[in-house]
Amino acid sequence: MSESVMSLETIGIEPIGPDQRHGSVRQQFTLWWSANMGMPPFLVGVLGPVLGLNLAQTIGAVVLGNVIASLLLSLTAAIGVGYGLAQMPLSRALFGRKGNYLPAALNSISSLGWYIVNTSVGGPALAVLLHIAVAWGFVLIILAQSLIVYIGHHMIHRFEHWMAFVQGALFVALSISAIVHWGAIKPTAGGNYGDFLLELAAVASYSFSWSTYVSDYTRYLPADSSRTRVFWLTFWGSWLSCVWTELVGGVAGALGLGSLSAVGIVQHLMGRFAAFAELAIVFGTMTANAVNSYTSTMSLLTLDLPFLRPYAGAAIAIAGGLIAWFSSSHLLTFYDNFLLLISYWIAPWLGVTFVGALLHEINTESALTAPRVRWDALLAFVVGILVIIPFMDTTMFEGPIAKSLDGGDISYYLGLVVAALVFWGLNRRARSVSQVKEAQSL
Repeated sequence: MSESVMSLETIGIEPIGPDQRHGSVRQQFTLWWSANMGMPPFLVGVLGPVLGLNLAQTIGAVVLGNVIASLLLSLTAAIGVGYGLAQMPLSRALFGRKGNYLPAALNSISSLGWYIVNTSVGGPALAVLLHIAVAWGFVLIILAQSLIVYIGHHMIHRFEHWMAFVQGALFVALSISAIVHWGAIKPTAGGNYGDFLLELAAVASYSFSWSTYVSDYTRYLPADSSRTRVFWLTFWGSWLSCVWTELVGGVAGALGLGSLSAVGIVQHLMGRFAAFAELAIVFGTMTANAVNSYTSTMSLLTLDLPFLRPYAGAAIAIAGGLIAWFSSSHLLTFYDNFLLLISYWIAPWLGVTFVGALLHEINTESALTAPRVRWDALLAFVVGILVIIPFMDTTMFEGPIAKSLDGGDISYYLGLVVAALVFWGLNRRARSVSQVKEAQSL
């Protein structure tokens, strides 16, 4: 069934019925391509030299980190195909209806946090582009984003499709400018392995933080859609866009521009053609935030709050925009902490999710008939988070093991593996006990 781009989506988190399924798996490429063609991944690239890496080390961290993250994102996308549920409602199959409140609440906060970060860059950029007061720049971009998320899923996919071409063209211009400045980069010795691990974590955490979103944007696909195609289109859409924008950011960082604001960096790179870069920032803000605010709404509704999706979406978009308005200064200073802190919980959630998929426990019926709490999944999730703490590395807290790694952060990988192993062990034990009781009852 085809839907008009401008038709209001009234469905909340309930399953999408067979007669409501439509769309093409190709949309996954344009969605994740467009969502990543903006300033947040660009600033991830800038962070490499800010942390002390040279350009070669930054390139290595960008390429490798995005391979890891895009694989995690694509696996999660493939797992959710065909069930007609958004990501957090589908997660009820593993955590239980009320046990799932914890990851759903964290995801709503995380996606809202990303919305705030994006808006705090896009508002000032729009003000510079239109030569208006910064306050009006925030007002206009907040209204535009609110309208997109109010209309809903169909409008988001169409908007991302249009912007795939626009953002690609704008980043070509930004890339040419970066190449022109290449000769001004001064050779440096680079950082130690701890700095590299920290940048690698920042790169990976940006990309795989989308993993808790992906089923929100596949739930309307026909049930027989190819999981393999969804996997690869998601992978290449994410990997290509992130690597491209982060490498351009790495050049900007190597030029010593890391102390400037996001708008200041692109103005310096583009010179008299800065308007093109400012336009890229504005559109990049909107493409990412259409996804962020919609997912924040889906996750909030998973808490069983009595909101209608269109109004909840618009309210979140406006509230997040206002927070961004009042907290837009010194963004890059705190960006690495934000990237790490807001994503620590996602790795253990992924560990539980991947094991649940291997055990064939994720499906529509399991999500809709889930018990109040599944303690095995919740315990594995919490243990995964606790294991992360000694390995954390932020300016607010540095774990003892992170110190021994020269500030390197490997917590994500451990959190994922530990949560997966704990859930696997608890699940197998529960199945063994169940089989014994069943045999004894015969």
